[in-house]
Amino acid sequence: MPQDRRQKALNLATGVEATPANIERVARVCGVQEARWAFNQAALRDKAHVKFDRASEMLFTREALEQASSQRLAEYHASRFPEGQKVADLTAGIGSDLIALARRGPAIGYEIDPERAECAQANLAVYGVSAEIRVKDCMAGRWDFDYAFADPARRVDGERTLDPALFSPPPDHLAIRFDDLKLGGMKLGPAMSDHRLESIGPRLEFLSFGGECREALVWRGSEASSGRVAVHVESGEALAVGSSAPSAEEPGEFLFDVDPAAVRAHALGTLCQLHGLRQLGDARGYLTGSELATSVWLRAFRVLASGRFDERTLRALLRSWHSAAPVLRQSGTRLDLIALARRLTRAGDRPLELAFWPLGRSVRFSLLEAYTEKGS
Repeated sequence: MPQDRRQKALNLATGVEATPANIERVARVCGVQEARWAFNQAALRDKAHVKFDRASEMLFTREALEQASSQRLAEYHASRFPEGQKVADLTAGIGSDLIALARRGPAIGYEIDPERAECAQANLAVYGVSAEIRVKDCMAGRWDFDYAFADPARRVDGERTLDPALFSPPPDHLAIRFDDLKLGGMKLGPAMSDHRLESIGPRLEFLSFGGECREALVWRGSEASSGRVAVHVESGEALAVGSSAPSAEEPGEFLFDVDPAAVRAHALGTLCQLHGLRQLGDARGYLTGSELATSVWLRAFRVLASGRFDERTLRALLRSWHSAAPVLRQSGTRLDLIALARRLTRAGDRPLELAFWPLGRSVRFSLLEAYTEKGS
């Protein structure tokens, strides 16, 4: 497909609704294939804005965009390697991690799909950096670098798979090759078990971004340390695993909703030790204390009331506190919160929340008000 016709089609399609009439109009000027490609690119650019600040100038394929690291996470990946040292992106895709690596030093990208490699090359230019792109299998042949990063593909015939043996390249195969490196990093899903992740590498990092646990990074190689941490990407703060968390059967004055990455890293004990808190009941995601604790890992709420879960009691309580339709959250329980929210009718205009948590075989609740700097 000639580049000038394709670019012209993309210019005509940008900001235009993909109706049959509009597609036909662009096709008459640039060709049917070019028009379809252009409207697809325009749609992908709209989706990509949540990941890239220059998405409107970049090129994508659908699957590669879905898997691509967001710009901020890619920058964190790259920061883990020494500046000035050559680093290989073993699974370049459309170039997200490769761009971040190239901004910190020499970089090489491997990509077996020519279309994705073409996108990566174009996207490097958008960010004003360059890298060598090798259109070949990263597992073929010898490696001429000491540092590498990989984000194995998790799709088979277009469908997602949770079986690491079907990832491409398989994490276990990468781990063997990483033994010859100074440092190799691998992006995997945080839902993988501790045992499985630890079998791939000695260093585990669970990344928090936007209030979610986005990924698990596994590190291996002669320069890789051991242990498990949660990393708050926005602040750069790391939270190491410490002792187990002490427990409390009833909440204190404050309930704290813990960042999912800290929960996944099993770092509740560290937060309890740092801030004088306790784990609430059998809920891995809630801590409690009598005094306010401030941390990037904690969202604080004032506890207004607590008790054993009972819908009649909750409805009366919400009326007495003049609650608006409450936000419902749970940790360790399996309530149908959507159905419950329908049954808990609006009783006022005060913004409150309900947290549900287990204590033994019972389900408990706490009525909460988000803490603000004004103390409300």
